[in-house]
Amino acid sequence: MRHLVRIGTWVLLVAWAAAPVCRAATLIERNSAARLGLVRAWYAQVGSPRATGAIAHVNYAHGMLLVQSARGMMTALDGETGRILWATQAGSPDRLSTEPDANEEYVVVVNGSVLYVLDRAAGHIVWQKQLGGAPGAGPGVTPTHAFVPMVSGRIEGYDLQEGAKQQPWFYKSAGRVLVPPLATDQSVSWTTEKGYFYVADPSAGGIRFRLETRDAIHARPAYWTPDLYACSTDGYVYALNAARGKSHWKFSLGDAIYKSPVAIEGKLFVVTQLSGMYCLDAAHGTLLWTAPRIVQFVALSPSRIYAMDSLGQLTALDAKTGTRLGTLPLEGVSHTLVNRHSDRIFLASENCVVQCLHEIGLPSPVSYVSPPPEKVESKRKASQPAEEPADEPQEVSPAGEPAAEKMPAKTDQTPEAPVEDDADNPFK
Repeated sequence: MRHLVRIGTWVLLVAWAAAPVCRAATLIERNSAARLGLVRAWYAQVGSPRATGAIAHVNYAHGMLLVQSARGMMTALDGETGRILWATQAGSPDRLSTEPDANEEYVVVVNGSVLYVLDRAAGHIVWQKQLGGAPGAGPGVTPTHAFVPMVSGRIEGYDLQEGAKQQPWFYKSAGRVLVPPLATDQSVSWTTEKGYFYVADPSAGGIRFRLETRDAIHARPAYWTPDLYACSTDGYVYALNAARGKSHWKFSLGDAIYKSPVAIEGKLFVVTQLSGMYCLDAAHGTLLWTAPRIVQFVALSPSRIYAMDSLGQLTALDAKTGTRLGTLPLEGVSHTLVNRHSDRIFLASENCVVQCLHEIGLPSPVSYVSPPPEKVESKRKASQPAEEPADEPQEVSPAGEPAAEKMPAKTDQTPEAPVEDDADNPFK
């Protein structure tokens, strides 16, 4: 009996001693980070692959880092300190969970085909509701509503204050929706596999307008006041005014685009399938520079852009020219967050360790917030005194010419090519 106790104790001590070694093997070494001008701000252990499952999704929303495990465990961390705020099991561990999203009050996630709304401060489940079909991706959240895309092309809208007894209203669109919608205070927009880009009112006011491209759209839209940006596998980047639907410009990159564009402070960063990353002037659609062999945008500081290259290395680029400044190998890193909101670099590893890096000279985060539409419009009017035609919301044809037909602002619009709700359900 003593022999068995000794063996058990020895095994426990070995596992305990091995845990820090495993964690340390995943962490970015301080000297390696310093060579790229970076410092590790914090790291945190978020569950374990055996207990909670590997990390499936990481999202950053309003200063909070949301980590979703493969078995439905939702963990919230303070984005600046790494302190774990709470952890909640949202749904069945045997069903897939989508990428979560949040506003200032709630965190929203879909597990299986059930929508879960959690209290942002405490992490407890406020209410849950069975969806009306098979979800195609994670939700998009505005200050008041949550929008869940269905595989069939329907977007279900839920008032976050009304709870589980409400009957959702919905928009219908042509083609399957397999990426989360983009939800802002002014609009909710989404893309479909049939090449349509829809923009609707965020408070059940109907579909405002749509844009039709030459090929499928697999990328989530981007927004920086006052424009929305969509990228298609036809190789084009499209810019539309979010309020009026006016097509400002389109730009051909000559290569299919599958990654979501990133719009920050007047610049648009687009990663193509084969050609690398392009930096465009967001207002006029002109090319500023290109960076070959870049496969993912990571974060933007005042002077640098951080990205992932084709070899899996963190790469620093000059923000003005796109020139490579250095690289940092990332061993064991499974998720690199696309941070559209600040300069912080968030990395998640295979053994459920999350860490944050930032530039040595930036102890406080540099945040990026899209300005109010009124402020931008007033600046444009002051700089352009010439007459501007009052364009109505419009649909753009595949040839790029404005069409006179306006999308009806109704929620009962019939989709052009409906797909059955239960077909290709990835959450069952």
